[in-house]
Amino acid sequence: MSPATKTSTVANARLTFGGAVRSELLKLTTMRSIWWITIVSIGLALMIMLTSSPAGPEAGNESAWTVTHASNGILMPWVILAVYSALQATGEWSSGMYRVSFTAVPNRNTWLAAKATAMAIYTGVVSILVLALSYAATLWKYSDLGATADLAEAHTWQIFIGVPAVCIATSIMAVGIGALVKSSGIAVTAVVGLLAVLPFAGLFGLDWLAHITAYLPSGAGDSIIGAGSFGVTPDDIGPWVGSLVLLAWSVGACVAASVAMKGRDA
Repeated sequence: MSPATKTSTVANARLTFGGAVRSELLKLTTMRSIWWITIVSIGLALMIMLTSSPAGPEAGNESAWTVTHASNGILMPWVILAVYSALQATGEWSSGMYRVSFTAVPNRNTWLAAKATAMAIYTGVVSILVLALSYAATLWKYSDLGATADLAEAHTWQIFIGVPAVCIATSIMAVGIGALVKSSGIAVTAVVGLLAVLPFAGLFGLDWLAHITAYLPSGAGDSIIGAGSFGVTPDDIGPWVGSLVLLAWSVGACVAASVAMKGRDA
């Protein structure tokens, strides 16, 4: 094999999506911040679970109450993981690392998809850990109130699957926002505004805006899991419509980022 052929082979190998994902995961796992984010996310969820004083479940509704209460611990970790995902994207520009990343993966759509995939994997793992530990804490802490586990109940799996899915989709959206704006401050403001400010508009007398929150990531997330764990919204658009809405947010942010990156030098 000639040197030119070898060089071409290496270049093509570097362009594969799988290789790009592995590269992003390697960068991510070498950062100490992911361990702090994981610890803080789990710690906050357990603190909420162990310090709250909920009313007990109605008779016959013990298992649904248990898994719903456990899902309430995801709110703060959800926001933290989304902000962290956005910062992982903007950090490419603030640190100048984008030069290395775009040299290794010249196709910016491939880089964006790899970055989103890596953050989705990390977010999925952490959200599953948070939910599992919150569920265990709820069973232990509120056993005297009737907390019980029923893995045969549909609502249990709606939350077990739905919570990580919502967190993953939101993480992908946050990566798209970060790559779109490049600025950490703007990205954090946008993500926090979407997830933690606008969903509570109805509490400040903005009733007209409260109904729109059903179509924000928080409202869509609540509809997906059938519980109010991600925010406050007066409307339930159902799990299927909620899934489509959240998918639109995720895909829309990444498409906008892709278009913007194609139109600029970096």
